[in-house]
Amino acid sequence: MLTPELTRGFTLIEALVALVILVTGLAGSATLLLQTVRQERESGSRRTVLRLATSMADQLRAVRRPDGRPAMAISGIEPATACAEHPPSCAAEEAAGLLRATWMAEVASALPRGASASVVVPDPLVPEYLLSIEWPTTGDGTRRLELPVKT
Repeated sequence: MLTPELTRGFTLIEALVALVILVTGLAGSATLLLQTVRQERESGSRRTVLRLATSMADQLRAVRRPDGRPAMAISGIEPATACAEHPPSCAAEEAAGLLRATWMAEVASALPRGASASVVVPDPLVPEYLLSIEWPTTGDGTRRLELPVKT
């Protein structure tokens, strides 16, 4: 017959079961924490991309050629080439070329390695631009934002 002194405490099986439950809970918490950190990082990248794109859109609206056409230097064409047929637009084209270089540098420094950005002029006669930013994400490949801008 067992005395009260011998029945106090936990058995080895009870302690192991409690330990397994504790480890399972901690592993679930660690997984949740890692997923939350990853999603927060991705959310930060999306906020940065949106800020960069809207900033560029606002600046594009401020750069205007006198003839009403889009500034072609923003798409990577040399400013001198872009204003060859309309010399009064050279100042706007030079400003657009500088704006493009500044924006590309800002995109490269603000986003993760492997990010890219471009500005396309769909129709050279209509003052519209298409901003595109692509950036890598953890585990999912890449994300892309395209923002049409009418001036």
